[in-house]
Amino acid sequence: MSSHSLQSVERMQLPLRAKRQSQSKSFWRRLLAIATPAQHSWHGGLKLRGYKQLSNSKPIAPVAIGQIQMAIPLERGRRCAQPCVQPGQYVRKGEVIGIGDGNTPWVHASTSGIVEQIGLAFAADSPEPVMAVILHADGLDEWGARPVLAPPKTPEALVERALQMGIVGLGGAGFPTGLKLAGAQQPDLLLINGAECEPFLTCDDRLMRERAEALIETADYLATLLGITQTRFGIETNKPEAIAAMRDASRQARTQVEICPLPARYPAGGQPLLIKGLSGRNLAPGSLPAEIGVLALNVATLYALGRAIFHAEPLISRVLTLTGACERPGNVEVPIGYPVSALRALAGADPEGQLTQVGGPMMGHSLPAPTAVISKTSSCLIFGAERYLPATEPEGSCIRCTRCIDVCPMELRPLDLYAAAERNDHATLQTLRLDACIECGSCSSTCPSHLPLRERFRQSKAELRR
Repeated sequence: MSSHSLQSVERMQLPLRAKRQSQSKSFWRRLLAIATPAQHSWHGGLKLRGYKQLSNSKPIAPVAIGQIQMAIPLERGRRCAQPCVQPGQYVRKGEVIGIGDGNTPWVHASTSGIVEQIGLAFAADSPEPVMAVILHADGLDEWGARPVLAPPKTPEALVERALQMGIVGLGGAGFPTGLKLAGAQQPDLLLINGAECEPFLTCDDRLMRERAEALIETADYLATLLGITQTRFGIETNKPEAIAAMRDASRQARTQVEICPLPARYPAGGQPLLIKGLSGRNLAPGSLPAEIGVLALNVATLYALGRAIFHAEPLISRVLTLTGACERPGNVEVPIGYPVSALRALAGADPEGQLTQVGGPMMGHSLPAPTAVISKTSSCLIFGAERYLPATEPEGSCIRCTRCIDVCPMELRPLDLYAAAERNDHATLQTLRLDACIECGSCSSTCPSHLPLRERFRQSKAELRR
C-alpha cells in the first residue's frame, strides 16, 4: 500500500460490539428475516466505516469514448498475451489484439481506433509498467463482426470460451476464470461473492441491484452444466437493495439459488471466510476450493462470464467505483485501457495535488503513475484519499497487547509471526502458518504501535517461495 498505510485506517474502525442502530422493524432487518439460511461464524474481523453512501445512490453510467489515447494491458502477473496486431492497424471493438496460450486469457480491443504501438504502460493496479497495445480511439466505438455462438454444451467448451473471451477474476486477483473452471473437480456447491466488504467500493452492489436477472441466469447455467446441487450468493447486510433485487430475480426465475446475508464485517469476502460463512467448510492453507467441492466466483466475474456465454462478448469493460473527494461520485462502466486522468475529470476531482487510491483502503494502493490506465482488476478509484486515510504514524515496538490476535480472521498470532519475520526465522514462520495469512491487513489496522505487519508478512511469503 502507499504511505497512507493500513495502520491509518484505525480511525475508520467502529467497536465490534457496538449497539445496533437498526431496530427490529427497520427495512433490512425485516427483509433478512425472510428465508435466511443458517450462517457459520468465523473469528475476528473488523467493523469499518463503509463510506458506501458516497457512491451507491446513482445507477451505473456508461463512459463515452472520444478521440483519446488508451493503453490496453496484455500482461497480468506472470501471464502475457502475445500481440497479434501491428502499429498503424485499424481495429474494431471486441477484436482480438492479444492471443494467449492454453493458460493465458486473450485480450480484445475495448473500442475502435488505430494501433499506435506495442509498448509499456502503467496499469492502475500494477506497481511496474506492463506490456500494452497503445490505441488511439477514433470516438466511433464501432463493434467488429460478432460471431453468433450458442452457450457451451460441455465444461471443456466453457473453459475454452472463458479463456478466448478474456475472462479473469474481477474481485482483485485476476486469476484466469477458464483455469478455475478447468480445475473444478465435480463441485457440489457454487458460491458467488457479493460481499464487497472493503470500504468505499460499491461497484458490485450496483451490479447486483441493476443486473440481478443476468446474474441468476448465469449461476443457473453453471450449476446445470457442472452438475452443482447448491448455489449461494453471499451479500453483506449493508446492501439491502442488492439482497432484495437478487431475491426477487431468483423468485422470478423460479430457481433454487439462495441469497445469503453476510455480517457487515471485514473481511467477510475473503475466500476462506466466505466459504466458511456460507457452507461451514474449512479451506486449508495452500489448498483450493475445488478440493472441498466448491466453485467460488466474484459477482462481477459471474456477470462477465455470462456476457461471454450468452452474447459471445469478450471482457472489454468493467464497472468501476469513482468516490472520495470529487463532485460526481458514482459507478461507471469503463472500457479497459481508459486513462485514469480522464476519469478524474469525469468525476470532477482536483486534477493535481491529491492522492488517488486504487481499490479500497485495506488492500488497495496508491496510483502508480498519473498516466495509468484502467485494467480488468481495477475496481475503485478514491480521489483525495489523504482526506480519508491520515498519514502513517511512526513505527514503535510491539507491546504484546494481542489486539492483532483478536482481529485476525484466520486465527493466527501476528505478533509472533512478525517477530519471526524480523529475525528471518523461516522454520518458525512455517510452524506458525504464515501461508494461512490472507493479507487482509486487519492486524496492521489495529496495531497501536503502527507496525507494518501485513507488508512484512507479504515480504516473508515471497522469501519463503524463493
